[in-house]
Amino acid sequence: MTTLLSALSQYLHEFSSLSITHYLLVLAIPILLLIYTQARPSNPNHSLPPSPPWLPLLGHLHRIGNLPHRSLHNLSSRYGPIMYLHLGSVPTVVLSSADAVEKSVRLHDMALSSRPHLAGADILMYGSSDVAFSPYGEYWRQARRICVLNLLSNKRVQSFGFIRQQEVSLLIDKIRLISSNGSGCGSVVNLSQMLDKLTYDIISRATLGHKFSDKGWDKTHGLLKQLSAHLGTTLVGENVPCLAWLDWLLGSKKRMRKTAEGLDSFLENTIDENMKAKGDDFRDGKDGDRMEGSNLVDVLLNVQENYEEIGISLSRNNIKAIILDMFLAGTDTGSTTLDWTMTELMKNPKEMKNVQDEIRSVIGANGRLTEETIEKMTYLNAAIKESFRLHPPAPLLVQRESTKDINLLGYRIPAKTRFIINAWAIGRDPNTWERADEFMPERFLGSNVDYNGQHFGLIPFGTGRRACPGISFAMATVSFVLASLLYHFDWDLPNGTKGKPFDMSEISGLTVHRKLDLILEARPYKF
Repeated sequence: MTTLLSALSQYLHEFSSLSITHYLLVLAIPILLLIYTQARPSNPNHSLPPSPPWLPLLGHLHRIGNLPHRSLHNLSSRYGPIMYLHLGSVPTVVLSSADAVEKSVRLHDMALSSRPHLAGADILMYGSSDVAFSPYGEYWRQARRICVLNLLSNKRVQSFGFIRQQEVSLLIDKIRLISSNGSGCGSVVNLSQMLDKLTYDIISRATLGHKFSDKGWDKTHGLLKQLSAHLGTTLVGENVPCLAWLDWLLGSKKRMRKTAEGLDSFLENTIDENMKAKGDDFRDGKDGDRMEGSNLVDVLLNVQENYEEIGISLSRNNIKAIILDMFLAGTDTGSTTLDWTMTELMKNPKEMKNVQDEIRSVIGANGRLTEETIEKMTYLNAAIKESFRLHPPAPLLVQRESTKDINLLGYRIPAKTRFIINAWAIGRDPNTWERADEFMPERFLGSNVDYNGQHFGLIPFGTGRRACPGISFAMATVSFVLASLLYHFDWDLPNGTKGKPFDMSEISGLTVHRKLDLILEARPYKF
């Protein structure tokens, strides 16, 4: 009985944002006493992949800790790269090797291209009508096509170059100003917060036509952070339906709805502003082709008005869901990648020097950083790849769900099984990577391994049909920001922290952040 209570206590703690008293456990004891006997055998169905011993009701939930990507990695090291789990009542397959993912994509990509139904995504993403969480089908294909053509294509990414240059220039000037106030000896900056705001401003200008700092940054930024956190958690009732009352008791859905209401108000105002601007343009004879509008909202409004020509009908809620998708894909992941990459370079001074020497050599003393010159920076690109390998921003990607029975690596897996791809474990697999836990950008020099989803040992953006379509947009931002910071400044740890080991603790959610902000001293580089 002690084992069961301990398991439930851990589960409640890890799948909620509140600290739960032991009185809640007492409420669950009568239910558990009725069904608890002993741990079940590991896998009585030998056609399924290997599975650890499990408990009634909870299945394997008691084995999942605060950092699920690490918990699943530890389990896969014992039970293999393809593993079968019961997450409560939800059958789940976990893939933890490049070979397992390659086989699943090569043979069963279509069957594994849908998404499971998630109550949180329904609440927060307007019935899961965005691109990331919507089920596979015609709506998803058309919505994805609109986003790719009008925001994420190479042509559109290049057209947003002036936004990246302007916003990064403002950031560099801000750091220089702080430095000058510090007598030129260096300035202590919270780089994590600065990068967070920078990526939000870039994506908001491309998507909405304005940046958050002009429209109530603190409130909206807080809501978007809550959105990411909510989507990275699981409601109790989704895994253990008979304990769904705990979601009500804990207020989980109430908090989700509160976040959804706040975001909805912001999005409604944004759409109304764009519609007013469109009406003004029309009256002034400037409407033109709205598919060539300056931001994604313009494009989506045009699709809504001309659905018969375009072939997809978008409701107002659909538009809001797709806008939220672009923020989730383009902001939190971007700032997280920049944060982890700078952290690894600070931990590895030799690699930091190599990157900065290359950047300054390519640009020169009086040169100008452009996105074309970045393509020549092989060591910088290698460092970013190495950061992706060790710290994929969404380590478990987004769950998939099989739409039919499949045979994978000799195992028969039924339809309606969820699939989790542990990109974090794959990036640290010693069978794929030499010295897998070390930060070694050199491993990518002269290598054709890339993050485009075709090399299954490095899949920070996913792979197959459901891979993230925003690779070009994300990499244009990450590489330009990183090159600018390393060109203009030398970086050091503040006094009092030098010589101490980096705290690499993580906070899990839809993306995995460092627990502590990256606080550094910036000194303008003198050529």
